[in-house]
Order: sequence, then structure tokens, then C-alpha cells
Amino acid sequence: MPLDKIIDVQKVGRFQKLHVPTGIRFSKLTLIFGENGWGKSTIADILRSVSTGEPKILTGRETLASAGNQKVILLVDGNQVEFNGQAWQGSCPKVAVYDQIFVNQNIFSGDSVSHDHLKKQYGLVVGETGVALIQDIVRIDEELRAVNTTIGQYDRTMKSTIATLGANSLSVDQFISLGQLDNGDQAIAEMEAAVRRLEQIDQIGRAPLPEVLPEPSSTESLRSLLASSVDGVATEAHRTLRVHIERYHAAEGRGNRAMAHEVWLEAGLSYEPDDPCPFCGQELQDRSLVDAYRDFFSNAYKELAARVQRSRATIERHVSGEYADTIRRAMTGIATIESNWRALADVEEPVIAMPEETFAQLIEAANAVDALLEVKQRDLVSALPEQDIAGALTQWEEIVAVITEINRQITDYRSRLIAIRDAQDAADLPAQKTALSILRARKRRFEPDMVASIQELLDAQIQKGALAADKVTKRGELTAHTTAVTQGLGATINAYLDRLGAGFRIDYQQPNYRGNEPAAAYNILINDVPVQPRTAQDDIGTPCFKNTLSAGDKSVLSLAIFLATLKSRDDLNEVIVVLDDPFTSMDDFRRSFTVNEINKLTDHVSQIFVLSHEKGFLRSIWDTVDRDLVTSLSIQTGAPGLASIARFDLEAATQPRHLTERMEVEEFCQQSIGSPPHIRRLLRNVLEGFYRQADPDLFLPDDLLGSIIAKIEAAPPAYRYKAALDDLNEVNRYTRAFHHAPVEGAAVEDTNVEELRTYCRRVLGLTRGSA
Repeated sequence: MPLDKIIDVQKVGRFQKLHVPTGIRFSKLTLIFGENGWGKSTIADILRSVSTGEPKILTGRETLASAGNQKVILLVDGNQVEFNGQAWQGSCPKVAVYDQIFVNQNIFSGDSVSHDHLKKQYGLVVGETGVALIQDIVRIDEELRAVNTTIGQYDRTMKSTIATLGANSLSVDQFISLGQLDNGDQAIAEMEAAVRRLEQIDQIGRAPLPEVLPEPSSTESLRSLLASSVDGVATEAHRTLRVHIERYHAAEGRGNRAMAHEVWLEAGLSYEPDDPCPFCGQELQDRSLVDAYRDFFSNAYKELAARVQRSRATIERHVSGEYADTIRRAMTGIATIESNWRALADVEEPVIAMPEETFAQLIEAANAVDALLEVKQRDLVSALPEQDIAGALTQWEEIVAVITEINRQITDYRSRLIAIRDAQDAADLPAQKTALSILRARKRRFEPDMVASIQELLDAQIQKGALAADKVTKRGELTAHTTAVTQGLGATINAYLDRLGAGFRIDYQQPNYRGNEPAAAYNILINDVPVQPRTAQDDIGTPCFKNTLSAGDKSVLSLAIFLATLKSRDDLNEVIVVLDDPFTSMDDFRRSFTVNEINKLTDHVSQIFVLSHEKGFLRSIWDTVDRDLVTSLSIQTGAPGLASIARFDLEAATQPRHLTERMEVEEFCQQSIGSPPHIRRLLRNVLEGFYRQADPDLFLPDDLLGSIIAKIEAAPPAYRYKAALDDLNEVNRYTRAFHHAPVEGAAVEDTNVEELRTYCRRVLGLTRGSA
């Protein structure tokens, strides 16, 4: 679909309003001249936006500080296509634009090549088919992420449900696969009852049993200890030792501490030397006392002393009440055990109790026994007579008998409990609990809300499988398409580079498929040494894109990639190609290559637009193309913020200097070349020629400046050249005396050069874009 004409442009970039005369139509090849900053890139962006359908390209270029809304109307293949400030409406053409934006987006930006450049270049390489496949894959990935999120949500919900039911042995898939439960409530109730019985049995099996009470020392052991003596200790030695110790204590007034001194004396014997006293260190004249010590402290004596000491320590627990407290705690624990077993197995409680007065009697009896042991401790050698110990031991025996009877009752009760526990059915409680949780899960599985959730989960899983399979298919199609496109792409690019005289080649490789979107991959070959296009921006210590290619080389590479990818398109005959200053930064000898490629493209594309600020470059194209296929236009500005597209005489505009009237005005303004009166007269001619050409619908071919001004004044308020009226009237008054033959008697007016130069600049500003 060719672009027939631009009907209207408002508030886009340089064009607050762009006017195109009714009679101007675009040809197969349209050359548009415009100085830098006059709106060439605006036209390129309009065509880029209509091709991609991306409104942001235009909304981002809204003319600032101007009233009204954005608007673009194009005539495409006889039908209007309109941008209403928000979106395009109508059938949009296919357009391929080569300009600095294309380079920055697809090849490099500044001095670096980013991964984003390579991703976009890949989309450029594979064309609409490949881009559509990429978009399908991206869409599938997005849908997969959404489906996976849904599956994850249902999965977590079902795991939580399974955990709540206690069926942790089930996976989500196993839960979904459960069969429906007939008579579910009844089956669950029966299983719950069975589990409760088993739990009771389990509690019985683990219930604590009563333990017997710690019993006091037996009466017989105490009687044996109190009545014992020490064989082998001479009576005389014993009497001597006792007299010696008692005499020492009496002299010192320290009371009866015989046992303590016996220990001290015993320890001293281990240090006995040959002569000195082991206790005071003096020389001994009489050793009989030391000998008595040695006889006294025999091994039998020592053993008996230890037994008495241990018995006193044991009896001390009874005297202090510690034993009584232990018994009380034990009896409390037995009462708790009795209550527990009554609740678990309805076991009749035995009457196991210890009267409180028994504890007082225990302490009293313990004091009596301790008194006997103390006497024995003072005189270990002598046995205590039976009549001295009978009363205390009888009292002790009564207490021991009470505790023994309680222990008998505890033992009988313990045996009953063990028998009850052993009689229980040892069924597997964990297995029964698991079976119960499975029954509950089977019931929950077929409740309406769960059935709906499971169906949604299954649908999501099916969708996931279908999407995964579709992605594999699309990947395969994209790989096959990419392989077909890129097989000859590197050779095509290198052929262009060779014809452009580039000092390098590229090694175009299979795309990089890492990440969500594939990216183009190639190396730059300089003297057959590969240089990767992507390097860190600050890495200038090694060969890289930044420091191995000149600005001209980079422009050549960009144009070669554009032409090669354009050539690989299957729909090339439907494409409108826009070249915005394609010759920028390239050497003059590459001009003819660019011209030739434009001529070649003319036969293969729907239409070509070449926009340039170089008249000579446009003239080179003009001279090599069939005149029936080409139209030469220019962007003209006749008032601030307003522009026109007008016919442009390339041949006249590219003649040698001062062969056109406007060129003569330019030379005078810049270099003061020419006669001031002559230049003053030319100002009218330049203005008249410009406006006749700019709006042939309003101005006639023979309209002079006065009539042109009159028509502009009569035009509607919105007419594009209204803003130029003040300047036009002033120039008209300044030049009209020089436009006619001198009138006899009129004053002669000299022409001031500086003033004339000022008017020249005003006229040049009003007629930008004309020859």
C-alpha cells in the first residue's frame, strides 16, 4: 500500500501545522529536501508510528506551547488513515525507516552495543514472521507464568487441606485420585470410635505405674550394728586412749569430742618417724601411748566406724524430716496415678494411705535410734547391751512395719495394673489414625467446593501442558525460520560492506537464545581477527566496537545491516522504505553506492522516500532515475511554526552559485557580493516565487507581491501564512520603489548595505526550502 499524500499534520514535532497542496502526490520515489531542524525526522517518525501502530512515538513529540490537539491524516492507497491523538485508525501500511533512531535502537548507541540492541536487531532480521513467533513465545511464557501461579495457589490450598485433615501421607495427586466414599459419615463415625478405643488403650499402655516407697533401715541391721565390737583391740589400750582423750577435754573445758580427736590421732599415725613424736615433734622417752594408738586404730575398728557414720547419715534424713517429705510426695504421686487409672480403665482404687501421726512417730523413733548410734560412735569397741537398745528398736520396728505394709499394698496394686495393661489389644494406633484421615480426605475430596477447585486445577494443568507443547512447536518454527533467514544474511551484509569499501567484515552467527527473547549474534572481523560488538563501555584497553570502528565505519555497518535485512523480507514489495539522511558520516566515495542501492530498491519495494539536507545527494538520485517515477519536494517554512511541502526544482537548486535569485540574495547577505539596488529588487522576486510555489491553490502563477499580500489578508484566520503578513508588508514597502521605473521629480533613495542585509535575512527566513 503506497502513501499517496500527507493530508494534514498538527502539533507533531516541528509541525504545529503542516500544509500539503492538493495537487501534490507522492511518487514511487519521492525526494524531500529539508535543512536540519526543518521536520525531516518528524515525517520519518510519523511513518514509523503508522507502520507500528505505536501512538507514543507521536504523543512523545507533541509540539510544545501550542493550542489544539494532535492530528495526522494520511492518504494510503486511496484510503484515509488518521491519528486522533491517541491511536491510528484505518489500514496502516508497512514501513521500514532508516534513520538515527533505527541505528540507536537496533545497531548501536553512542559507542556501545547493548544486549537490547542485539535483541531488537534479531527482531529486525527475522521480520514479521519471526517477530510474530517471538511474540507468540513471549505470550506463551506470560500465560505459563499465570497458569503456574494458579497451579501453585491450588497446590498450596490443597496441601493445607490435607494437613488439616491429618492425611500428611497423601500427595496432592493422591488426594485428587481418591475414590468417593459411600456412607461416608457412618464410616467415619465408626472409625472415629475405633480410634478413640485405641487411643484409650494406647494411654493405658503408656500410663505410669506406682513405685514402692523407699524403706528405712531394717531393725535387725541396726541391732547388729549397735551390738557389735572390735576384735583385736586390747582392753588396756582402749582404756589408756579413753583416759588420755577425756583428760585433755576435761583440762581444756571443751566437752566430749572424743570422736573428733580419734580421727585426728588416727591421721597422725601415718606420719610416725623413728624417734620424734608424730604429733608434737619431741623426742619420745616413753612410746607406750603411741603403741596404744596403733593397737586401737586397727582395720576392723575403721570399718565399724565407717558403718556407724553411714547409719547416722541415713538416720539424719529421718530426723530432719527429709525422708518424711519424700514419702508425702510419693503418696501424692500414687494418688494421681490411682485417679488416672480410674479414668482410663475404671480400676478400683486401693486404700493406700499413711496417717499423718506416723510421720511424727517416724521422726521420734529416728531420734531415739540416732542417740544410740551416737553412743556407739563414741565407743566403737564396746557392744551396747540389749536392755539399752530394745526400747528404741521396738519403736523403730513399728514404723518400719507400717511402711512395709504400704509397700505391699502398692506392689499388689501395681500387679493389678500390669495385668490390665497386658490384657489390652495391641492394635496399630498410627495405622488406624492414618486410615481415619484417609476416610475424611475421601469425604472432603468430593465436597462441591473441592470438586470445583480440583477441576480448575486439572484444567490449569492441562492448559500448562498445552502451552508447553505449543511453546516447543513455536520454538521449532522460530529456529527453522531464523536458520533460513540467517544462512545467507552474513554473506549479504559482507557483500554490502565490500561494495561500500569497508575495511572489515562480520561473522554473522546463529542467534543467542539465552533469556526470554533471542538476540542477534555476530563478530566484527578486522584482518580476520574477531572483535565482539559487546564490551564494557570503559574497556578501551582491548580492541572493541568503540575503538576499532570510525564513525563512518559504524554508519556503513548500520546501512549494510538495514539493507541486508530489508532484502531478506518476503514482503519487500509491500514495504515503504524511508531513508532519513542515509549518507550521514559516510565518505563522499560511498555516495554513488547509496544512490545505486536506492535505484535498485525502487524496482522491489512499494515506495521509497529519501529525506536529506544535501541537495547534491538528492540531485545524484534525481539524475539516475526515470523521471516518471520520481518527485522532488521540499519542506518550506513561510511563517513561524508553520510549514508546507512544496514542489522543489532540484536542477535549479543545484546549479552553480548565483544562478538563482535566492542564491544571489544569500551571497549578498553572507559576502556582500552584488549590487545593492539589484539585490533590493530581487527580494520581491524571491518572495513571489516562493509563495506561488508554496500554495498554488491560492496564488496564480503571475501574482505579484501586492496581490499575494492581499490574498493572505483575505484568507481565513487559520491560514498558515497569516503570521508572515507584517514581514511581507514591510518588505513590500521597502522594495516597491525599486520595482518600477523611476518617477520624474521623485526623491532619489540610496540603499544602505546594513539595512539591506537585514531585509535579506528576513526574506531568506520567510522562504526557507525554496530554490
